[in-house]
Amino acid sequence: MTLCVVDTSAWVGFFRGDSAAIQRIDPLLADGVAAITGAVLAEVLSGAGSRAEFEKLKDLLAGLERVPDPPEFWDRVADARYTLARRGYQVSLIDLVIALTCLDAGHKLVTRDRDFREISRVLSFEVEIF
Repeated sequence: MTLCVVDTSAWVGFFRGDSAAIQRIDPLLADGVAAITGAVLAEVLSGAGSRAEFEKLKDLLAGLERVPDPPEFWDRVADARYTLARRGYQVSLIDLVIALTCLDAGHKLVTRDRDFREISRVLSFEVEIF
């Protein structure tokens, strides 16, 4: 089964009731293929407006498959970020962490963040921007 890692930008839309995000993420949840990375979990939880919201989000996301960080991870993050910068792309460190995690696990990233388009040109991982 190929999992789809749902990015922070998509979760934010989903939890805010955005119809496009709901239409895209609901089927992934229903089919049991929605996944999360540690970086996405940290981003989503850190955006909570209160401790109660933090705990609610944590409980809701706890049932998702969590994709582990790949081996020799931080050296590879540094190398990829260096390569992207030399090609004129200044990308978020956390976006790069998410992309490398998806690449190594062989999972598609589902996102609303167009910055992943540039990252995918260098790392060649599957990304769906909706």
